[in-house]
Amino acid sequence: MSLTVKKAGETLALLPAAMRPWLGLALLMTVLQLIPDAQSGLRFDRALIEAGQVWRLFTANFIHLGWGHLALNVAGLLVLGWLFAEDFPLGAWGWILVLSSLASSMGIWFWAPDVDRCVGLSGALHGLFAAGCLAWVRAGPDVGIGVGLLLAGAGKLIYEQTAGSMPFSAGIVGGPVVTDAHLWGAVGGLLAVALLRLWRRLRARL
Repeated sequence: MSLTVKKAGETLALLPAAMRPWLGLALLMTVLQLIPDAQSGLRFDRALIEAGQVWRLFTANFIHLGWGHLALNVAGLLVLGWLFAEDFPLGAWGWILVLSSLASSMGIWFWAPDVDRCVGLSGALHGLFAAGCLAWVRAGPDVGIGVGLLLAGAGKLIYEQTAGSMPFSAGIVGGPVVTDAHLWGAVGGLLAVALLRLWRRLRARL
């Protein structure tokens, strides 16, 4: 199904209907950016998480340093939605988003102890990207593209882990890029798909 509008007596297909939740998430993040105290209340803050504010491990993914940071991640989110939204049901995408978001934050918590504060969706975006690529690998005709995209994503992660953030990213984001968030977000996306497949196999045997 497609989201359509009427124009000059013709039906013009704009976007897959499956993209509506992705647009909704983009709108939610934009609204959060307009709220003055949202960042201080929702960001990853190691000291406050240690004090019991564990929700920040999840909510930090949906706020951003500034409008440039938000625009970069909204663009990435919408591109991923356009490419992959129809490759999993909405509930599966919700699961992938949640696990990728938590994996990104937990990875920082355990393996990047020097990071005290962090915000942004980019870690979860890497998880969504990895999951979408896996869907294409299993899709028959798209297997070559899926493998190519996975290799490109892996190459980016290796570059970031060895050389640091991409040259242009810090200027757009408006602050240092926490590349470990990307790595662990991608791991979360792969794990989410693996658990989905395991769950489906278990259900099929019951």
